[in-house]
Amino acid sequence: MKTRGNLATNDGEIAVAWALEGHGILIRAEWDIARHLASGRLVPVLPQWETPEADIYAVWPQRLQLSTRVRAFVDFIAESFGAPQPVQQEPPASEHA
Repeated sequence: MKTRGNLATNDGEIAVAWALEGHGILIRAEWDIARHLASGRLVPVLPQWETPEADIYAVWPQRLQLSTRVRAFVDFIAESFGAPQPVQQEPPASEHA
């Protein structure tokens, strides 16, 4: 549902700050506002309604070899969010193939 108002942003932190200041309602990932929900500063207004799923990507420079620590982190995050097996990084294609 599209809405209109006098405030608009594509910055999630600003949207949360506005909601905390009493300027309206917002849609954010629960993990992003969990501390505000736990403290009671924000409250769910439509608990029966679920937001659409959103993708989360792990991005790193292709020129860098994926270190063991980064691979472990990516695997941990994927498992924590219940994602399917993480996508394996493909080696760069040879320029002279």
